[in-house]
Amino acid sequence: MFRLFFLLIVSFSALFSNEFYLNPYFQKQLKKDTNSYNILKDYVKFLNKISSLDRQQQIEKINSYINAIVPKYDIYNYKNEEYWATPFEFFAKGGGDCEDYVIAKKYTLHLLGIPSKDMYFNIVKEKYIGGDHMVLSLYVKKKNTFLVLDNLSTIILPFDKRIDLKSTFLFNENGFFRFGKNKKFVKIDNIDIPAYIEMKERDKNELVLVR
Repeated sequence: MFRLFFLLIVSFSALFSNEFYLNPYFQKQLKKDTNSYNILKDYVKFLNKISSLDRQQQIEKINSYINAIVPKYDIYNYKNEEYWATPFEFFAKGGGDCEDYVIAKKYTLHLLGIPSKDMYFNIVKEKYIGGDHMVLSLYVKKKNTFLVLDNLSTIILPFDKRIDLKSTFLFNENGFFRFGKNKKFVKIDNIDIPAYIEMKERDKNELVLVR
């Protein structure tokens, strides 16, 4: 009787538990024990490790985990000055530049249940250093704020606390936006970003599946 009860509990638990695994489509493209293979295997292991944590812990750990990957310029990885990497390309290459970190973080957070509509590519100006940069802005409805996940910082702050950054525009699958007066979120006309469109065209297969 006890054995039957135990088996029912195990079966019931398994029914409602999810496990992430690398899509066989991509696994076939990797040679075992290479750097790319080990990075992607570790990424999947990481996903399974944090899947039961609360949302805030997941966000913090994802930001730190992906930030630990070494930055690399597009010209080094792809012989192209403006190349937006798919999640597979980013992890397989073992690095990328700012937009590649944003894409990888957005994909990872979405895997763990955060709606894509709540995450934005945020094109910013660095006020003190100078130059263009990109961060992931995550909208938190309860606090009515945008959290900033930045590959140049391990600290996650609301955007209005990042006095070093000025947003030029934001976008996701729902369109293009900017912050207007009184921090009002305003929709603007679509902006042509060829590298983003090309990345979406290459990103046809899910990197990670769930069973």
